[in-house]
Amino acid sequence: MILERVTRFYRSCLFQIVIVGLVAFCEPGIWTALNNLGAGGNAKPYLNNAANALTYGLMSVGCFLAGGVSNKITAKWTLFIGAAFYTPYAAGLYCNNRYGNEWFLLLAAALCGIGASLLWASEAAIAVGYPEEEKRGRYVAIWMSIRQMGPLVGGAISLALNVKTSHVGKVTYTTYLGLVAISSLGAPFALLLSQPQDVIRKNGTKIPYMKKTNMSIEARAIWKQLSNKYMLLLIPVFLAGQFGATYQGNYLTKNLAYFTVRSRALASFLTAVVGASANIVTGLFLDTKFLSRRTRSQVVYIFVAVFVTASWTWNAIVESKLSRMTDPPAFDLGDGPFFNSAFTVYIFFRFFYEMLQTYIYWLMAEIKGAQRDGDIARTTGILRSWESIGSTIAYAVGTTHWANINQMALGFALWGATVPFTLMAVFGNWNVDELEAEEEEQTDNSSLEAQRVVIDSEGKN
Repeated sequence: MILERVTRFYRSCLFQIVIVGLVAFCEPGIWTALNNLGAGGNAKPYLNNAANALTYGLMSVGCFLAGGVSNKITAKWTLFIGAAFYTPYAAGLYCNNRYGNEWFLLLAAALCGIGASLLWASEAAIAVGYPEEEKRGRYVAIWMSIRQMGPLVGGAISLALNVKTSHVGKVTYTTYLGLVAISSLGAPFALLLSQPQDVIRKNGTKIPYMKKTNMSIEARAIWKQLSNKYMLLLIPVFLAGQFGATYQGNYLTKNLAYFTVRSRALASFLTAVVGASANIVTGLFLDTKFLSRRTRSQVVYIFVAVFVTASWTWNAIVESKLSRMTDPPAFDLGDGPFFNSAFTVYIFFRFFYEMLQTYIYWLMAEIKGAQRDGDIARTTGILRSWESIGSTIAYAVGTTHWANINQMALGFALWGATVPFTLMAVFGNWNVDELEAEEEEQTDNSSLEAQRVVIDSEGKN
């Protein structure tokens, strides 16, 4: 009896989501924590941006293909391989910080780009595709909030080791050792996942997956998803949203002349706390029953759009003041109102960005015409590829000496450009399965023919 209960829990959707969350905590979560700390050895943010641009550049192409790979070898093994390729990046930052080694960091960034392509597509496919429809919001929230524990733990370690470091520059190399150890646990966690056919949903339904596939099938299916009008409307918010998150990372780490080590460590810690809170609140609201799914979707998007826009506006005010300073200050904790504003806007932005992230992944699972076997993996791969393109652009810009205020203006403009497209997706009637559209058209034609028959018969009478 006990063994049966343990087995059912091991095969449950909840357990799979927790495992995917733990893998995300060990890999992209810790990766985020590492990037929040800034570049390594000589505190060169441009090297860090170059490494990240390389990673995301590879992901921009790799994520398109990763959905097909996941369908071929299953999401479990795709996630395992992806997690294993992440760990060298943490080691590369450690070597750069302690020894000033640069080539290993760039090599590790390339390996991370390959691994992240596989991991991003497969983790999203599991988190979005495994849960029952009525529980999808909270399960996506669980996945994303566990991932937030990466920056939380990374920030806590950094804060503990650097709490007395009240100057600008690099963190101590010992900060990276614990993060390297955590990153190495991601691949073993992935081995605990069950295959989709073995997962037990409480409502008794089965998880759709590809039993057999090949390159030709995947190529045709991916092309079909690229022509889905509803998904095309969501691409801008994926691209611009990720650009904004990457810009915020540059805001904290590229401005090494502005923020001290311990203030950056505290920011990493707090963004994880508020990010997890945002994930959970959004997921629970999206699963509530007192409003229709369409109404919930519209309410959440309008709320998030207003506050993300407010975050960008606030950030623009702060960045413009920073850009006018001839002698950049070294902001530290308790340095007065302007530091409080410059620090708080970063936290404020991250909270509402995480709300946006949870929402658009929930929205992605609602795409009709992408619910057949293998489609979730393809869809998540395509959309995460556009996320990667957004980050590639942001990090590529970060490698230049282009002023942060210009990067902020570009990010703000990109965000503004997404709003009309996302509004069309959320409030329009674009989310229609092609099969449903054909059936409706046939029904309308049949009804029209029937009306003609009635009219003709009445005319004869």
